[in-house]
Amino acid sequence: MRYKVTIAYDGRNYAGFQSQINALAIQDVIEGVLQKIFSEKIRIVMSSRTDAGVHAYGQVFHFDSDQIKEEGKLKFSLNSLLPKDMHVREVKHVSDRFHARYSVKKKTYEYVINTGEYDVFLNGFAYQCFYKLDVELMKKGAEKFLGIHDFTSFNTSSLKEYPDQIRTITEFRIIERKDLLIIRVTSTGFLRNMVRIMIGTLIDLGRGLKTLEDIDEMFEHPSKTTRRYNADPNGLYLKKIFY
Repeated sequence: MRYKVTIAYDGRNYAGFQSQINALAIQDVIEGVLQKIFSEKIRIVMSSRTDAGVHAYGQVFHFDSDQIKEEGKLKFSLNSLLPKDMHVREVKHVSDRFHARYSVKKKTYEYVINTGEYDVFLNGFAYQCFYKLDVELMKKGAEKFLGIHDFTSFNTSSLKEYPDQIRTITEFRIIERKDLLIIRVTSTGFLRNMVRIMIGTLIDLGRGLKTLEDIDEMFEHPSKTTRRYNADPNGLYLKKIFY
C-alpha cells in the first residue's frame, strides 16, 4: 500500500525537511513516528526539500507499507504522536504510480514581509523589514520573472549537478494586506534557494539597491558569481503542491 500524506509544519526548530548528519530534520521526526505506528522502519519520499527555518502548509510525502491502515485513523495516530509544530492535514491511499516528487506538476510558495513596526507575534514567521520598500517597483520587477528563463543567477544549485537551469514561472505576484506583503510564486520546478534569491532581489529592488535593468542583466548574463541576496528563510512557506 502506498500512502500520500499532506503535512503542515513550523520549520523554526529543524535543520530543514531532509535528514542530515548531526542535525534534527523534519523527516527524522516523521519517520520515527511512522516506525512506532507500523512497527517497522519506514522511509518517506518528499515532494520538496525545504531549508532550515522554512515553513509549510502543504508539504507532501509518500511511503509504502504492506500494512493497510484506514486513512482517518492513520491521520489521527500521526497527529497524536507528532510534536505540536507539525500537523498532518490529509492521508490518502494512492496508486503505486504516484510519486511525491516526480508526479509534481507545479508548486506554489509564499513569502511574507512585515513592512510595519516590528511585530513580536510574527517573529520567526515573516521577514521583519526595517526599510521602506517601493512596492510598485517590486511589482514591476516580479513581472520580469514570469515565463521561461535561465535562472542560473537566481539559485545556488551547481551547474555540474543541474546543467539545465531553465525554469518556468507561471505566477509571481505581490499581495498587499495592511503592513504585510505576501509574495506568491508558482513554478513547474524550483532550484535550490531559487525562491529566496528571487525575493531577495525584489527586496533589493524595493530598497533602491538594484534596478530593473540589473534584473535584466542577471537574466542576460547568467552567472553564479552575481551578487545576490538570499532572503531570510523564516518568511518562506511551501504553500501547495499540484499533481
